[in-house]
Amino acid sequence: MYVRHDLSASIKHFERASRHLARGVSSGIRAQQLPVPVTFSRGSGSALWDVDGNRYVDYTLAYGPLILGHSPDALIAAVSEQLRRGSTFGANHPLETELAEAICRTVPSAAMCVFSSTGTEAVQVALRIARAATGRRKVVKFLGHYHGWIDNVNLASYGETGPAPGSGGQDPAAMSSTVVCDWNDIGNLRSALDGDVAAVLMEPINVDGGCLHATDEYLRAGADLIRHNGSVLIFDEVITGFRVSLGGAQEKLGVQPDLTVLGKALGGGFPISAVAGRADIMAVVADGRVAHAGTYNGSAVAVAAALAVVTELERTAPEVYHRLGALIGRLAGILEETTKGTGVPLVVRHDTGVGHAFAGVTAVERYADTLEADTELYRRFTADLLAYGIHLMPKGILYVSTAHTDADLDFTADAIEAAVRPYR
Repeated sequence: MYVRHDLSASIKHFERASRHLARGVSSGIRAQQLPVPVTFSRGSGSALWDVDGNRYVDYTLAYGPLILGHSPDALIAAVSEQLRRGSTFGANHPLETELAEAICRTVPSAAMCVFSSTGTEAVQVALRIARAATGRRKVVKFLGHYHGWIDNVNLASYGETGPAPGSGGQDPAAMSSTVVCDWNDIGNLRSALDGDVAAVLMEPINVDGGCLHATDEYLRAGADLIRHNGSVLIFDEVITGFRVSLGGAQEKLGVQPDLTVLGKALGGGFPISAVAGRADIMAVVADGRVAHAGTYNGSAVAVAAALAVVTELERTAPEVYHRLGALIGRLAGILEETTKGTGVPLVVRHDTGVGHAFAGVTAVERYADTLEADTELYRRFTADLLAYGIHLMPKGILYVSTAHTDADLDFTADAIEAAVRPYR
């Protein structure tokens, strides 16, 4: 029997936070959660507990990084050991070399890499490298793809219909060198390429825009066009890196970029990102033409965490990816089957370990289909599920971890069944 969770303490905490923390949250997307942004006190494995003592099966996973779940033993051991040695040095340390070697060993296109702290930051590093390597200025991105909150790429992201800024306060001049194309349209890409395009930036699997896949023909033809144009192909694998396979989307799809941006799952919950790529392109950093700076670049604790994650995934692949694929497939099936014929019908697109759910549509094949979804209905439905112990991202992205179990999915199925009763 399910008892709806009481959120009294979270409500009080949010009211307190809102007095001195702008909007009451540290990242704006958290404010979308209904009835209130929940305040969590701890996490373990596949579960979270809030300040009211309620337990939730967590399919948000800190917006993707927790591929091993909350507080996994391997991560705790590695980070604890490094903390005893030092948290950060602002100088070289042995683990950063080991991590660079591990990335170049596992990511097919990587011969050399550099470290930063966030995916947003690493995207900018990749663009700077591409501009320095080509001597060009413009960047091509795709409608519905997200590459961070910096002005030059924070446009035409998920939910947008064109190249509009993603936030108030953005500098229009910063967007003047960014060209937006439609995903999976080779003619559109061909027309955008000219002698001033330094880079083409894409999510190889457009998770943020709906877990949308391009055709194999598009990716291969696009890569050929981009290289023939003398431009740099950048895969933003902040979400897909180490998640859809050990070598990321590029390994799974069989198409290698020139540069790859990594984050999220790489750190297992610690702030670290990387740009990895061909040695001849990364040479602009290696020889000092591109200044790559940052106080926390290669921070010892974050590197220790990342090395623990990559080591664990190497040890358990390919079994772990088969398991992640099965888990997300079952979760997608539960969401679709349980809501079928109700007032909140769901469609779920997914790939290994990640998915994207939509309410109020019968099918999602293209980005235009995602714009027909009822985002507010899904947001309300996530609030209903929250009351029964299921934590979902109101935006629609779903994540599973190696810590999720069949028992978690059984609990989820029962909770969804309870939550949809008012919609029947």
